Amino acid sequence: MSKKKVSSETPPSPIYIFRGHAEQINSLEFIENNRYLISGDAEGNIIIWDMISKRSKIQFKAHNDGILNVVKCKDKLISHGRDNTLHVWKFNQLSNIKDGGNKEESIKPEISLTVNSINFCKFDFCYEEISDKRDELFIAVPSTEDSSGIDIWDITNQKLIVSSIGLDQNSKTGYCMGIKIFSNNTFQNLQSIPKNYFILAAYESGSVILWSIIINTNELMSNEKKNNVAVEKLWDRKEHGESVLSIDLSSDKQFAISTSGDNKIVKYNFDEEFRKEPLIKSTTIKYAGIAEVKIRSDGKIFATAGWDTKIRIFSSKSMKPLAILSYHRESVYALAFSRIESMDEQDHDKSTEEGKDLGNEERTEKHYLVGGGKDQRISLWEIY
Repeated sequence: MSKKKVSSETPPSPIYIFRGHAEQINSLEFIENNRYLISGDAEGNIIIWDMISKRSKIQFKAHNDGILNVVKCKDKLISHGRDNTLHVWKFNQLSNIKDGGNKEESIKPEISLTVNSINFCKFDFCYEEISDKRDELFIAVPSTEDSSGIDIWDITNQKLIVSSIGLDQNSKTGYCMGIKIFSNNTFQNLQSIPKNYFILAAYESGSVILWSIIINTNELMSNEKKNNVAVEKLWDRKEHGESVLSIDLSSDKQFAISTSGDNKIVKYNFDEEFRKEPLIKSTTIKYAGIAEVKIRSDGKIFATAGWDTKIRIFSSKSMKPLAILSYHRESVYALAFSRIESMDEQDHDKSTEEGKDLGNEERTEKHYLVGGGKDQRISLWEIY
């Protein structure tokens, strides 16, 4: 696609097609300042693509069943599979795997957790660097006790710190289908105790609920049984008539967008403290079934992946459609935007030394969007 403004009058075309998966693509994510693209498929395979050469750099089988989600956090690659496991891999070790790695040269994860994957809900994570010697990496996943609840794991210490959020509310939400975990902590109060985290959760019933979780992280480090966690439901909105399939949160945490098995797209505008019910704005499309939604890092636009094979671009402010991207011949299930960071963000989030093992000598600063799904292909688009 050219760098001219996208419009519905001039149907765009992908600028490249990645071919390498033999099964449906479920997960896409840009990493290492957009230098690489990670993709995960329905057979448990992960491919790391070089965005400069457009070639597969690393390929390995991470799970015994389909990949739900793959992300990178600092020097760790975290994968969530349909085999009810969550693996944490040392990113620098992946460079030892040749493209198309076989069983003999496969690596083992640094950490493996038994989690819930019954309802296809992707895990989410929240990372905070407390000091030079201490960090916190929390993972939120559907509860192993009941798929309606949510568990929070402390990955750094490999401890389950909150179990079954929402199960004591006597609400008929059905399965938890989408999770976003985040904090409202500023740099100045990162070391304060306790700390406040939030979980934005989407459910089978069509509801979206915001949970407040206050965690006393100091007491969590001990083995004594104390009341370390307080959970509160802040609000509950049911805007969808079908099961929510995806939810995404803007980088500035000012709004979220959900999509569903219906044809409705809903925007939730938050207040500064997140405690008031959000202001709702919505739009509809012609065809039902929106498998995923992703908001670009600058918050200006978002994209949806449709069962009808279309990728749609919308204005986040007006919710008006900007473009329809047509390439895929079967349903699209996964999307990812490249992240364009400010200079301050680049200085704060310095690349790890391990990243250099994969050739992290050049960054890609283009507004890329990728989409993948049932046709096993990944389309690459350049969006204004």
